[in-house]
Amino acid sequence: MPIQQALQFSDLSALDSSPNAVRDWFKHSFSRNPKEVTPDGISVNSETYFNAVTPAITEQYSHPAYKTLGSIDYTQGETTGDTQAVLGSNYAINKSNQEQTITLTVSGAWQESQTTSSSVTSGMSFTAEVSLEGVFKLGSTFSTSITAGESNTNSTTRTSTASATVKVPPNSKIKVTMVGTMKTQTVNFTAPIQVSGMFGANFPDRVSDHYFWFAGVEQVLPKTTGTLSGTIKNTSAFDVQTEIGEAEPL
Repeated sequence: MPIQQALQFSDLSALDSSPNAVRDWFKHSFSRNPKEVTPDGISVNSETYFNAVTPAITEQYSHPAYKTLGSIDYTQGETTGDTQAVLGSNYAINKSNQEQTITLTVSGAWQESQTTSSSVTSGMSFTAEVSLEGVFKLGSTFSTSITAGESNTNSTTRTSTASATVKVPPNSKIKVTMVGTMKTQTVNFTAPIQVSGMFGANFPDRVSDHYFWFAGVEQVLPKTTGTLSGTIKNTSAFDVQTEIGEAEPL
């Protein structure tokens, strides 16, 4: 099911229009008298403006208007960082007087953070929760949701364990370090918001035999689309590996 929300009068500025412009459109389009007749009021969904009939005629006669979110398009952004970080370490210790081969475990941990930001065409409200799924350039995946026009950040602790075998001289120790390269990947996303449905207007006198008239938003508005756009940024460790240091005396 597509994500839809009711069109509101407060959205009109984002569509290069206004309540006055909508009323003027009805005035010029439906008046057939020698003198144009200005509607008393206009409506969209359950909202009314000026001296409109209540309940709203668009609601009474089931002529709704919607903002519908289209398909989300993803594009890869830049990858930044390449900063090496120490994720964990351990020592292979030989207290004997002979060289020993020691196998040890090294554990590492790091914070992986994902920040999602979004915005909607200025002047348009669209507060539905939107699901976002895809793959970053370096292969990691994302699956999150965000309320359109808002931002959020989630952090997760990631861990890795590796074993290493080292030859340690007598009465010495060798440090084994787990390192990784911290990188930030970016995916940009956009989705159209399509406006459809009808406005209504009530006139003080019959105009072309009717007090009430309805018209499609594509006739009334100079613009019928908005945009949801945003960015997903993921910072994590890549190329995780172990490094064996030099022997140190005990």
